[in-house]
Amino acid sequence: MSEFKLNYLLLPVIPDELLQEIFLQSSAKVVGRYSLVILNAFSGEQVHVQQPFGVGIHGWFRIVGVSNGNICFKFSWDQDDTSLLVWNSTTKCSRKISDPHRDHGRSYFPIYGFGYVPNTDVYNIIHMCKMDIANAYVFFSRYCSMCSTWFHAVNCLSGVEKVDANSVFHNGHAHWITVTGDSYATPKSILCYSIEHESFSKVSIPIGAIYTVHNLLAYKDKLALIAHTHNEFGYVASIWHLNEDVGRNKILEQYYRFRSQSIRENSILFVDDNLILLVNNSKKRELLINSRYRELVLTEYDIEHETRNLLVRRAWQTLEMPHLITVRSTLKYFEEMFLV
Repeated sequence: MSEFKLNYLLLPVIPDELLQEIFLQSSAKVVGRYSLVILNAFSGEQVHVQQPFGVGIHGWFRIVGVSNGNICFKFSWDQDDTSLLVWNSTTKCSRKISDPHRDHGRSYFPIYGFGYVPNTDVYNIIHMCKMDIANAYVFFSRYCSMCSTWFHAVNCLSGVEKVDANSVFHNGHAHWITVTGDSYATPKSILCYSIEHESFSKVSIPIGAIYTVHNLLAYKDKLALIAHTHNEFGYVASIWHLNEDVGRNKILEQYYRFRSQSIRENSILFVDDNLILLVNNSKKRELLINSRYRELVLTEYDIEHETRNLLVRRAWQTLEMPHLITVRSTLKYFEEMFLV
């Protein structure tokens, strides 16, 4: 392992969809305070990107997932009256979808997933919930955009106590991390749901991958688990790929291990072979842009060449006017963008 060298790029060229995805992986409160302007580098046209709804004084929203240029929200205008919304920020088109969790109530903790089926323009929304952690049975619902309807079932997931709320949709599979132990802080397995086979499977997380904090990411044609912690050597991270053994059983295999900055509280994703991190210089967990001298840093880790590129740095010095983040868009991160 070696320390990353820091390079400074004079002109950041960041795809607008990429920056949106990074921000949308932050908490809803953070996203709600941003002012994001997309500037076309050729025409000079500016587009202000805003949420497609106002949640009001008692409302709230959170991001379910981002896939193929579309963003799936769960939101409420008035506390418990929840709905789902799939929104394309480029075309400004949206589709409002009923939330199946409204039939279960507060005692059931909801888990969601959102993504497209490979080689189609069909997206799916996954919803799961159960009342008791010790109960193996979960209420399961799947929304299909082609049918415009929800399909419901009850599944038995033996050995699954609690499921982390963050999900990754990759190659027609939804993935979550299951946890166990005191305060349910110890990762146990990766829970997978196949859209094609309409079935669940589990992959045990090896002991060597059980660090302090874990993230699931899509990495090219594979699902990747990033485990990171702080020990006597500093901040250490390892990348594990979801592969198949000779018996076609799914396993996690370590791909790379490296030293890094603290990335436990930051938004993180892969672009090609590099990691993109949203870094906050505040010691608090949440990026506060409406306080004095808060700073946003967007960093790219080149794992192969062991370099760290500073893509964007923006600082806010006044309480009244946060600095606008301007992106010169010359590339497109998504190879395809589907309509809602």
